[in-house]
Amino acid sequence: MRKLFTFLAFVLCYAHVQPQGCVAIRNLAGFNQFAQLGYGQTTDQWTLDVNNRYFEAYNLFEGKTNTGYSDSINLYEYTMNFQLSHVLKDGWSFSLDVPIASNTASSRAEHASGYRHSTHAYGVGDIRFTVYKWLFDPKNIASKGNIQLGLGIKFPTGNYHTEDYFYDDPTNPSAKVLAPVNVAIQLGDGGTGIITQLNAFYIFNPSFSMYGNFFYLISPKDENGVSSWPPNVLPASVAALFSQTTNDVNSVPDNYTMRAGVNYTVNKVVGTLGLRYEGAPAHDLIGKDDGLRRVGHIFSTEPGLQYKFKKSILYSFVTIPIDRATVQTVPDKRQEAITGQYTITPGHFANELLFVGYAFTF
Repeated sequence: MRKLFTFLAFVLCYAHVQPQGCVAIRNLAGFNQFAQLGYGQTTDQWTLDVNNRYFEAYNLFEGKTNTGYSDSINLYEYTMNFQLSHVLKDGWSFSLDVPIASNTASSRAEHASGYRHSTHAYGVGDIRFTVYKWLFDPKNIASKGNIQLGLGIKFPTGNYHTEDYFYDDPTNPSAKVLAPVNVAIQLGDGGTGIITQLNAFYIFNPSFSMYGNFFYLISPKDENGVSSWPPNVLPASVAALFSQTTNDVNSVPDNYTMRAGVNYTVNKVVGTLGLRYEGAPAHDLIGKDDGLRRVGHIFSTEPGLQYKFKKSILYSFVTIPIDRATVQTVPDKRQEAITGQYTITPGHFANELLFVGYAFTF
C-alpha cells in the first residue's frame, strides 16, 4: 500500500508541461501531474502513462494585445507521450518520457507565392530522463503530504531542423523549395537541457487534497543554427536588419511552469481545479540570449476530471487562458536601438489546450 501511495503521489506531483502555441513551453514531454492519489492496493512499482494533447492556435499576440484572428498562420499540434516511471526504495524514483508529435502550420505569410499552404513535422520529440527524491519519509505519504525534488536531462532527440516545401515564387505559384518549418512546429529545440523540479502535495482527508509544482528547464545553448524565416518572404532590408540583430536564426530558450490546485474525490471520480502559469523568458539563466525566440507567458485555469479503476486511471484536463503576453527579446531591443521604433516579437497562444490520458501500474 505504501508503495502504491509513493507511486501515485509521484504521479500527482510530476510537473511536466506542453506548449500552448509558439510561445509557452515547447516540445517537453510528460503529463503525469494529471493522475491522482490512491485507487487500490498493489505492489506494482512501474507505471505507463499514455497521454494525448491537442490544440489549435489562431490568435496572434503582440505583448498583451490580441491582434485578433490571424489569417496568416494557423497552428495545429498533436502529441502522444509515452511515460515509463519506476518507484525505487527510500523515496527515490525515475521516469523516461518519449513523445511523438504531429504538427502543422497553415499559412499564406510563410509562402511568397501568396497562396495558403501547409507545412508539417512528424516524429519523435525531445526525450527526457528525470530522477526524483521525496524529502520526507515516504511512509507518511499515504496520510499527510510530502515535498519532492527532481533533476534530469532533456536530450536533443527531436529533429529541430525539420524541413518541408515552401512555395517561394510569386510569379510561379507551383514553384517550391525545401526549407526549415516554423519554429512553433519543430519537433525539438536542438539543445541539451537541465531539468529542475519541486513538487508538493498535502492530503487533508480522503476526499480533499491539494498540490503544487514548480518546473524550470535550463537551456545553456544559445542558437541552434536553423533559419527562422522561410525563403523570399522578407524584404532585403528587413533580412539584413534581422541578420544584424540575430533575429534570423532560432534560439534555444529556457522554459518554466508553476501549477497549484485542489482535488475533490467522490468514490471513483476525482474533480480537479487548478491554476497554471508557464512560459519562456527573454533571458536564460545560463548562456546567451541571441536568436529568434517567441517568448512570453500564459496564465490559465486547469479544470480536470479523472476516473479511477483498480490499477489504472483515465483522465482529461483542459487549460483555459486568463492572461497572455509576449515579451521583448534581446534581438527586439537591438532592433529598437537601431531603428528607434519599439519592437516586440509576436506569438501565437491557443484558446484551449486539451489533455486526455490513461495511466496504469504493473
